[in-house]
Amino acid sequence: MKKILLLLTVLSVSAGAALAQQTIVTYTPDGVKTYDTAEPPSEVLDTTRFVVSYRMLYERRPENERPMEDLLLLQVGRNMTKFYSYKTWQTDSLVRVTPPEQVLANLGSFHGGVQDVLFRDQAAGRLVHTDQIGMDHLLYTEPLPAIDWELADGERTILGYACRRALCTFRGRNYEAWYTPEIAVSGGPWKFGGLPGLILAVRDDAGVLELEATGMEQRVNPIRMTDRNYIKTNRKKYLDLKQKVMTDPVGYLTGNSNVRMTIKNEDGTPVNPGDLLRGYNPIELE
Repeated sequence: MKKILLLLTVLSVSAGAALAQQTIVTYTPDGVKTYDTAEPPSEVLDTTRFVVSYRMLYERRPENERPMEDLLLLQVGRNMTKFYSYKTWQTDSLVRVTPPEQVLANLGSFHGGVQDVLFRDQAAGRLVHTDQIGMDHLLYTEPLPAIDWELADGERTILGYACRRALCTFRGRNYEAWYTPEIAVSGGPWKFGGLPGLILAVRDDAGVLELEATGMEQRVNPIRMTDRNYIKTNRKKYLDLKQKVMTDPVGYLTGNSNVRMTIKNEDGTPVNPGDLLRGYNPIELE
């Protein structure tokens, strides 16, 4: 049964600015989502040379009949790449030009994708991962993952580029990747990189995650990082927190704030918060 609940609407003031903005906090069966009605400031980190779009299929909820589908963009600069959801960016942009009362009345029209944003800084040898969990914005930094790739037999063509096959085990999952030596960028979607060419497709052998390039375009745009009051953490603490909010979002929200709520079905009947516990397939198992 589909359940949609508005938890609260709060009025906040952006740090360092006199402009007040509303933050709309909602709950759907897939978790807690917040929407800012004003665009936050950002910092320019690099400039794109080209952008690659990837179709993602992610079995995030094992009980769902269909995987989560998203469209993600990889901005490739000279020193840095940025990987983020185009659907989330598009939804956030739409919310900022829509009156809050219309957003509240049409929550089903404002569905984005994943909240994660990953910055791969090749020169500094580090990866920066940001995410939004409830009303909190989290950030952790780790060294660029050292993935032990095995170059394997196999050839295929993706977007007109001749690709070669590679295999690896990374943080608890076994992956097959296809990379093209024709594009001399040692990177790819999500945290994947370290091959002699751009990774255009990757999937794990359990069928949880699949990413494949659907388009590529030369483009000169700024690579921006949103300026937030980030909560600094580390990868392990972040994964533990993500597990909590994905499996018990109501428990997370009430346990980490002064929020009190009454949960109801669409017909107005009350819902036991325990009935909202969900399954979750994290990409990283270790």
